[in-house]
Amino acid sequence: MTQTEHPISSCQRCGTCCRKGGPALHLEDKNLLDRGAIPLTAIYTLRKGELARDDIKGGLIRLSAEIIKIKSLPGSDQCIYLTDEKMACGIYDDRPVECRVLKCWDTRAIQKMYGHNRLTRQELFAKTPWLADLILAHEDECALEQVEKLVGDRIANAPAAAARLNEIINYDYHLRQVAAEKGGLPPDIMDVLFGRPLAEILPRQFRVKVKKR
Repeated sequence: MTQTEHPISSCQRCGTCCRKGGPALHLEDKNLLDRGAIPLTAIYTLRKGELARDDIKGGLIRLSAEIIKIKSLPGSDQCIYLTDEKMACGIYDDRPVECRVLKCWDTRAIQKMYGHNRLTRQELFAKTPWLADLILAHEDECALEQVEKLVGDRIANAPAAAARLNEIINYDYHLRQVAAEKGGLPPDIMDVLFGRPLAEILPRQFRVKVKKR
């Protein structure tokens, strides 16, 4: 979309872009997290191999690398920082770089930087080595590429695959519990540390029902 193809040339504060989900974070945004302008409880991780909507090309894509994003309101795609009554951003002065460059009437700037220099968990937690190591351990055990293969083998009636998949689901669940209880970490930051729980991803992405016992 170019400026000449769009009937407007400035922000109308309609909130449309903010209702399509929170922005992905880039290296330029790390200082916002370091100084608490955006708390860890306000972000989450989409992991490599997870299905996600591509806001530039449209439609769902399988992620080739992780993305850290600002959360949406529960049951909605709307960014948590959009205030409906004033149709304004609650962190406007500290908004991420994607929000700063986005112009719905001319998307060239956001297209140019969209997939580049995105913030990763290893960069975010570089000064907390034990958390960075914990993230790597979880990724090694719960990689979605491995999960997808096990789902396929399970469909082919391989008992060992079903058992291994169950182990991974339990590992994902219990690591979050241990990190919160033993590590003293707020439960609200587990979705940025380890991504969304496998118990949520499996039904949505792989159509595998997970029953808690």
